[in-house]
Amino acid sequence: MRLQVGQSIDNNRVRLDFRNSPDKPKNTPSYQIEKSKADEFVRKYNSQEKKLLNFTMVTSSLLGGIGAIIAIVKRSIKHAIIGIPLGILAGWLIGTTISSHKKNDLMDRYNVKEYSK
Repeated sequence: MRLQVGQSIDNNRVRLDFRNSPDKPKNTPSYQIEKSKADEFVRKYNSQEKKLLNFTMVTSSLLGGIGAIIAIVKRSIKHAIIGIPLGILAGWLIGTTISSHKKNDLMDRYNVKEYSK
């Protein structure tokens, strides 16, 4: 989901909203940020989001592939049934954890706070 600059809250702050899309959850929060930092933050956040999604996909694929290699080396269906899904899950968990940390770090650097009406 991509962020966009929304309505002004007051003279110094604007609201940040996620763009409407089919994959947007109904309870997605809005955020607030200083007007002077809004465009730069949105640009960095959206750019970082693409990179982090790709990173998560790569880690899932690599660890799933390692599970497949182990299954081939061991010549065991049991290792394949267990190793491949566990590798994919581990890669996904690693990728999402790092992505969450990076997004939170960026939000902290720009002093972005959740907006409550």
